[in-house]
Amino acid sequence: MKYLIRSVKYFLYIAIFFCLVVTLMFYTSSHPEGATILDLFKAGAWWKILLFFVVFSGVYPLVGFSRREIYSNGNFKEKRTEIVDLFTNANFVLKEETPTSLTFILRNKFLRLIRMHEDAVVIDFSENPAVITGLRKDVLRFSRAIERIMQRDNDE
Repeated sequence: MKYLIRSVKYFLYIAIFFCLVVTLMFYTSSHPEGATILDLFKAGAWWKILLFFVVFSGVYPLVGFSRREIYSNGNFKEKRTEIVDLFTNANFVLKEETPTSLTFILRNKFLRLIRMHEDAVVIDFSENPAVITGLRKDVLRFSRAIERIMQRDNDE
């Protein structure tokens, strides 16, 4: 269900952005008298554009979101403060905490809007290895940083 919601969100986002760009291009460029925005496209192009939007919005949630395992030797609870500080320094705030998971969201409301409120990074440390899920770039960045925090403990 979450996948379907994300796909619909991305479809609407792409469609709105496309309409804004095309409208801006039309009204800021010279065009023949009596021309409309629809005249910018060949006959039948709308179906191809719509198909592109559907395919992209259907594929992006598969590619844009990921999950990764973090091996920690079970010391997440001991390193909780350092992990929360890591996210705080990256402009995230702790939204929800359970005995076995931490959920972080962006602090900046504008960035949250740009990401369509799909900015949550969830760390589930109920089992070993722990699992981090969210946007691919955030998952990669934070999983590496958390692994460094965990290794720092082993090196000492």
